[in-house]
Amino acid sequence: MRLLNQCCLLVLLVFGNSMGEKHIGRRRVVPVIYLQGSHYEIGYDVGRNFASVIQSFLETYQGLKYFEKEYKTSSGRTAYDETLANMKQRYPYYVKEIQGVADGANVSFHQLFLLHMDDIIGTINDNSVSRNDTGGCSDIAFNSPDNIVLGHTEDAPMETLNHFYIMSAHVIPTPEDKAHGAVEERFASLCYAGQLPGYTMGFNENGLVFTINTLSPLNLKPGNTPRTFITRALLAARTPTEADKILLDEGLGIGNGFSTNMIWTDKKGNRQLANVEVAPDLKADKSILNVHKYSNDTLMHCNAYLRQQVQQVTGDIIDSSITRMKAIKHHPAPQTRSDIEHILSDTTYKDYPVFQTRLDAPIQTIAAGIFDMKASTWSIYIDKPVDSEPVAILPMRFSMLHKV
Repeated sequence: MRLLNQCCLLVLLVFGNSMGEKHIGRRRVVPVIYLQGSHYEIGYDVGRNFASVIQSFLETYQGLKYFEKEYKTSSGRTAYDETLANMKQRYPYYVKEIQGVADGANVSFHQLFLLHMDDIIGTINDNSVSRNDTGGCSDIAFNSPDNIVLGHTEDAPMETLNHFYIMSAHVIPTPEDKAHGAVEERFASLCYAGQLPGYTMGFNENGLVFTINTLSPLNLKPGNTPRTFITRALLAARTPTEADKILLDEGLGIGNGFSTNMIWTDKKGNRQLANVEVAPDLKADKSILNVHKYSNDTLMHCNAYLRQQVQQVTGDIIDSSITRMKAIKHHPAPQTRSDIEHILSDTTYKDYPVFQTRLDAPIQTIAAGIFDMKASTWSIYIDKPVDSEPVAILPMRFSMLHKV
């Protein structure tokens, strides 16, 4: 893949030395690394090239300090050990990917794995309904006869600002990984520092484009598959049927929750737009899925379950989601890319704007992405799209459709 930058041609393999840089502001930069190799090798090269930004994030992210506190308890360590053991059985090659990042960046594997467990470890000793869950992301899309445009704000804890990069990877699994189910992959995904690709926004060359919304069911399942592993596996999906199987995760099931906004393109160029809400099944070893496909209606999703009857937490993540959905619904139904840009930039409600840049806000919009299927481009913005040019534009290729 070739990165196109409207300001200049820019390919950054190193994010720079960010150690100790706490007040550098919102940087208008999209680091992109191109990778080829096994799961461990791509992880290692990501870690090696982005070591400083990964180390900086681990030092400054307050959530990790809380995860480590829980990890040191008996119940926390049990949940960690069970989850890691299950992932070594189900997705050993993604565990290797994390190990590669840890080795390349010279950081602790257990810290990176705690990041991937997220609220599963964070709530292990306090799963009250009033929970300080952190997360965000707002999505809006339209499906017209000649185009689909999907817009997404990437909202994350404030420490994540300036601590992300994009992987453009060609994964060639080893014979051992193939024996465990790994397949050849070609994808591009935005990644939080030190974490697997997938739990943000991106696309694969099998015709899948997807974005993610964090959801917070009250009752989680420690030991089960973290959402970060399921969304990593989505990058390998070759068909909608395969994607459904990955999301269902029969035999184990997801341990926490999310929704994914998906566009599928087939060999004939036909496109499909859908949202899937994913929740833990407390009575069976699988995930609960609710799929909604969009033809003439508008896709809108934030951080609350809209269709599943799931008991959710209370607190900022739900209040923010309700407020952002209210702001989105105030706009006319989008019919053009420009409409999407305006909605993603909405700041009507100051406490919970769609595009959050307030310095004291614990959740920040670290980037926004617009996937334009007709143009076959993924545009990434650091500032509000209505007021700025994309910092980078990645072409989307679906070169592996013929292999499906």
